[in-house]
Amino acid sequence: MSVVFVHVGLPKTGTTHLQDRLWRNRDLALRSSGLLYPGNVISDHFHAAVHLQPDRYLDWADPAFAGTWPKLLGQMRAWPQTSLLSHELYSTATPAQIESLMSDLSFADEVHVIATVRDLARQLPSVWQENVKNQRRASFDEFVSSVRAFARPDSPDQSPADPPPVIDEEPFWEFQDFVEILDRWSQVVGPERVHVVTVGPRGAQAVPGDSLWDRFLTTIGVDPAALTIPVPSTNSSLSAAQAEFLRALNLRLQPDTIEWRRYERVIKGQLIGEILFDAPGGPAQALSPAQREWAAAKSASMVAAVRSAGYRVTGDLADLGVTTTAGATGDAPPPTSDDVLDVALDTMAAMVLAAPLPSVRPRWQTRAVNVVRRMRRRALGARRSV
Repeated sequence: MSVVFVHVGLPKTGTTHLQDRLWRNRDLALRSSGLLYPGNVISDHFHAAVHLQPDRYLDWADPAFAGTWPKLLGQMRAWPQTSLLSHELYSTATPAQIESLMSDLSFADEVHVIATVRDLARQLPSVWQENVKNQRRASFDEFVSSVRAFARPDSPDQSPADPPPVIDEEPFWEFQDFVEILDRWSQVVGPERVHVVTVGPRGAQAVPGDSLWDRFLTTIGVDPAALTIPVPSTNSSLSAAQAEFLRALNLRLQPDTIEWRRYERVIKGQLIGEILFDAPGGPAQALSPAQREWAAAKSASMVAAVRSAGYRVTGDLADLGVTTTAGATGDAPPPTSDDVLDVALDTMAAMVLAAPLPSVRPRWQTRAVNVVRRMRRRALGARRSV
């Protein structure tokens, strides 16, 4: 039977790790479990998701990759067993775009949707940090205030909060409102074919074989034991002090002062990727008690909506709850000015050490150039006096 799974994210729920590991193990998955992870390069999944939504992702919808989706589609159509599409940008697909995708996948006997979901207490700091890595300027408190102000009402009879006029809407809910996202997809594929894979609590997994990787593969009917190629562990998270330093730097590096290509290469590639990630870590950004209280209430409402929708759950919906107990998840006080200054100085020192030596003329050459200049000035003055 031909079955296609569409993994729609959510972003910041371990999607990159899953996709990288799936790609490295795709040959083993095909032989051992009949799972096709299509594409010639891993970025094919990105281009497929982008070209499904060309108006939204206009900057990324490169015509040079217009043939990527037909290529993936042809590979899946020719495979009689299970296929998997995976990219977090599918989370923003509109109902019309979902219908278009389902039409393209009509050759399959069944199409299922998977969403990996993590609790708000971890998602809020993680998404804020990702925004900061991409030139956003809002402080964490401003970010959470925006998220609260623009949250959908928990019930139809509840009036939405009025956004404070001084706060812009920060990128969050469009990618993280799993109630709304799952509902859009379930309207097309049916709730019985929507799967929620919860990300377990922070720290070591409680039960061996119950990691996100294990849960995800179990959902699509693949034996994790057969996929033995590991993925290198990489640090992609900043401490609270590092994130605050970067945010302050963003205040001086906006699109009107720096082109994106330079920001991407110097800030994201060198400063973040080569210096901050390799620097000694520190406490991560955490919710304040008041923010945690709100996140706990909002999470409870969202979990209740998912539970009542009747989706299939791998893991436990309790994983998505937020505790209000102080310090229960390692909360730490916000960084001080001295903490941020230390990060700034350490980063500056690292950049100086890594910078190429400037081209400097030898002192004798500099003196010779100065002598020549003086002689020219004297000759010019002599001609003018004649």
